[in-house]
Amino acid sequence: MRQVALFIVVLLIASLWRPLLRPIGAGAVIVADIYSGALWDRNLAAAVTPQPRVEEATLRIRDADMRVTWWIPGWGARHPGVMLVNGATEFGNDDSETRRLSDALARAGYLVMLPEFPFIKAGTLEREATAIIDAAFAVLRDHPETRGMPTGAFGFSVGGGMLLAAASRPGSLEHASYVGALGAYFDLDTYLASVLGSAQRRNGALEPWDPDPVVRLRLPVAAAQAIADPADRERLSVALRAGGGRLSDDPPNEMGAEAVSLWRALASTDYDGALARLRALPPSLRDVLERLSPRTSWSALRPEVFWLHDVGDRFEPVSEAENATATARTGATHLHLTALISHAAALGQGTRERGVDFWAGELSGLLLFAAQTLSAGG
Repeated sequence: MRQVALFIVVLLIASLWRPLLRPIGAGAVIVADIYSGALWDRNLAAAVTPQPRVEEATLRIRDADMRVTWWIPGWGARHPGVMLVNGATEFGNDDSETRRLSDALARAGYLVMLPEFPFIKAGTLEREATAIIDAAFAVLRDHPETRGMPTGAFGFSVGGGMLLAAASRPGSLEHASYVGALGAYFDLDTYLASVLGSAQRRNGALEPWDPDPVVRLRLPVAAAQAIADPADRERLSVALRAGGGRLSDDPPNEMGAEAVSLWRALASTDYDGALARLRALPPSLRDVLERLSPRTSWSALRPEVFWLHDVGDRFEPVSEAENATATARTGATHLHLTALISHAAALGQGTRERGVDFWAGELSGLLLFAAQTLSAGG
């Protein structure tokens, strides 16, 4: 009788290991790794997991050489893979938050690929961004240690929005086990309008939103890089930098029609006015905004989507995540809102002083989110 009971217990554990127990265990390693380091500068997960191997490489991806950093688990020969897409950080692959997460994922058993996309590092709206991101994911799927294993992708901030846009178009990302995002955008039109008008539309009503000064400057400057004429592009960029992302209503007389239309859109100070002007831009500029907006082909996005967003995010308004979740598509979209993180950083201002109830609720929510995501990714 005991042997039968033991057999049933072993069978139950085996049947639950891959779909339930392994993702929960991996999620616990990741959350413990990130938050023990963030809170106490001690990595608790390092005490029970082998040190990942970190390798640097320069790979040819879509006709350009690109820096790629790999984190390879310290055990096993084959692993599920995940590609991370950074936000517009000037540190690129050396960003400490991204490296901490990459290490945590590798300790949990996932082979991590971190391509350093030059256009994201520089904060520009590259027309071919979605094709380049998709080509990088094809490299991960073809890696000897991930071939035939589940592979997913997770992007942060602007990189998350570009990743979602790439995944909604034909290519390698169509076959991703899942696509995840932290603090991403859904529609560049509404994102820009929120930055320009300091507002976001939630539940049908317009409410104030206070964009961080960094995004208040960098997003309009990124939009200016889409202007074809180099002289006009430079004039508009210089004016934006001089005004901290703000412009006067009247563009210089010597500017061409394309640059004038974008100048006037970026000079808007109210949400609805900015949105109307952005949607009336010439086809050459509309093409860039449409290409890089997940909204454009959202209905065609096949993989399961896991979206994590800071409720007080000052870089991408939470309305972007809510709009994505409310828009119908074939696959499932899971949105988890949190007050623990700050945009793409592990801790928000003042979170260290919060009570036990806050920490218990937030960490358990993040653990469940991580376990759901990792379950989809093998």
